[in-house]
Amino acid sequence: MNTPLFYGLILALVNVVYTLVAFFLGFQTDKLAQGRWFGLLLLVVAIAIVWLGVKAVREEAADKALSYGKGVKSGFLISLYSSLISTVYGFIHFKFINPSFADYQVEAAREKWVQAGLSDAQMEGAEKFVRFLMSPGMLSITGLILSLIIGLVIALILAAFLKRAPAAALPGADSPPPVSS
Repeated sequence: MNTPLFYGLILALVNVVYTLVAFFLGFQTDKLAQGRWFGLLLLVVAIAIVWLGVKAVREEAADKALSYGKGVKSGFLISLYSSLISTVYGFIHFKFINPSFADYQVEAAREKWVQAGLSDAQMEGAEKFVRFLMSPGMLSITGLILSLIIGLVIALILAAFLKRAPAAALPGADSPPPVSS
């Protein structure tokens, strides 16, 4: 199994477990507004997993070198594999495990709409839009796109830190050791 796929599978597994934990702790239901911070935990773990994956790609190279481009490619592949698997699971999760997710989103938003002074007709239109956005299909599509964008940004940043020139390209690598007299 190639390294980006391996780390992509690990990240996807973490994402699935995170989604289930968020659901069982109520952060996708009655504690929806309180659980927004919980997503930061997943971001930190994702950064760590992509870091480890790109570092593993670098260490697998014969000369332990990693170009910026290969680092970005490896990090993005990890994110791509994870995003594809997580999207499939997300669709299943919001279609069968938590089909009431849109109801909780509308309920949380309705309080803000009332405070903003929206009319009943405006709230009805907003509710239709929220239900459309929170449908399993739209959650999957937007989740995939956002995961890929965030994954690319993470890969771009981490590759800058993890890049390493081949030993032959380092200054002084070609010169013979100094002769002592």
